Amino acid sequence: MHTRFTKGQQGFFHKPYRRQKEKIMISNYEKQVDIGKAYFLKYDQKVLAAKFRLNMDNNYLYLTYFNTPCRIERLSGTLFEKTTDSWTECRSYETVMTIYDMLCHSTESTLPPLSGKWTPVANFAAAGASPSAEIFSQKYANAFSGKVDAVKKACISIGGALKPVLAGADITAEIPVFSFFPVLFQFWESDEEFPPQIKILWDDQTMRYLNFETTYYLQGDLLKRLQDTLLPQDQKANATQ
Repeated sequence: MHTRFTKGQQGFFHKPYRRQKEKIMISNYEKQVDIGKAYFLKYDQKVLAAKFRLNMDNNYLYLTYFNTPCRIERLSGTLFEKTTDSWTECRSYETVMTIYDMLCHSTESTLPPLSGKWTPVANFAAAGASPSAEIFSQKYANAFSGKVDAVKKACISIGGALKPVLAGADITAEIPVFSFFPVLFQFWESDEEFPPQIKILWDDQTMRYLNFETTYYLQGDLLKRLQDTLLPQDQKANATQ
């Protein structure tokens, strides 16, 4: 005899499992952050500072990430972001892993020159090797729909510069991830035939700077930062209505 649960009962039994799964994922991310720190500490920090033209003192290595001042503690490898007037440890998996990979990926002794030629991330992967980046960006495209002016302001707030229209996009912005490494963000508003769409284009020399997997971390971090920048604007707009 099989016991059948109601929909509500099924949800009750599934929730603990989902919570446990989420905790495991968070725990794994935390572990990866610590692994990243240990990986960074293997490198000669004076060489990294010279290569990427970063300021450094006895305690920290300094850089800017999406227009946010950051510093890495030289002794521990811990990453800090400057929020208002204080420094806060960053435990964001996407942020930490992008920064560590950028600093440690390339084996070239000098900073590789960028070509200025933009290309989709799919061109860096073997055919069928990875899902389309648009799959992960659609929820953000939906959130940005109807907010073209606000998204433009968000791009500028994280250091971006608006560019002339490219391929009919409503927004084209070159956004510096680091002072030496930009990406191109594009947004198309929805119309009667198509949903809103986001594309992020990369310099065709990107694989000399980052591992392929890291481009997905970076993309997710960029879109989340844009969305977070939009939230105060939305709240301000709602307050005036």
